Amino acid sequence: MHHTLIVLLALVSGGFVAGLFDSVVGGGGVITLPTLLWTGMPPYLALGTNKLAGTFASSTSSFTYFRSNKLYFPLLRWMIPFTFIGALVGADTVLNVNEKYLKLIIFIAIVGITMITLWKRHLGTVNEFKGLYPRTVIVAVLVAGILGFYDGFVGPGTGSFLLFAFLSVFRFDFLGAAGNGRVLNFTSNIAALLLFAVRGKVMYVFGLPMGLAMMVGARVGSRIAVKRGARLIRPLFLVAAVVLSIQMGISVFH
Repeated sequence: MHHTLIVLLALVSGGFVAGLFDSVVGGGGVITLPTLLWTGMPPYLALGTNKLAGTFASSTSSFTYFRSNKLYFPLLRWMIPFTFIGALVGADTVLNVNEKYLKLIIFIAIVGITMITLWKRHLGTVNEFKGLYPRTVIVAVLVAGILGFYDGFVGPGTGSFLLFAFLSVFRFDFLGAAGNGRVLNFTSNIAALLLFAVRGKVMYVFGLPMGLAMMVGARVGSRIAVKRGARLIRPLFLVAAVVLSIQMGISVFH
């Protein structure tokens, strides 16, 4: 009983903090996935359960950004289907693939993202999105498919990658990038969760309490983000990127 209480407390606490962080800059999986693995569940079950919890958080923050009119649907309608398909393929692939090499690629990418964001101090302070052109749509579809695949395959850091893509590729401001990124993260979470659930890789008794705590955290985080904008999101994004770099570095070079 005592052990069960400790596990439940860890899941709820980790879920709240992860939901808060994830709704603003992504990277909540860096907290939730290790927490789930700490309980002793097998890696594939942890991945599936993490998707269940993450879906709660991304749905809540997506709705908050939607109500604040921070979403750009002409672009999202191209990206959502490819995010969904990519995540399904990624979730199917992870059950058969060694992720060691992928982790190394992710580590290099995150370090690169951190350096660019530090170097380009004005990135995300104003919205410089130029509108929809054929080239924009092609790039959007590629970004959606690749990041959807990654989220289905492993997951942690997807929100940060999506945020960075909307900032650097499409030139949204931090708030627009965070809102649109959340919708795509919700899409990939749903797709991957469906596949993991069908394969019996979700532990609902752990995923549901963590997911509910993430919902509360996401609600708080996204409301703060809508009010504070770039002043809050940029420093938090840099913190998330640095933490993610360290965590991925440890897992790659350990």
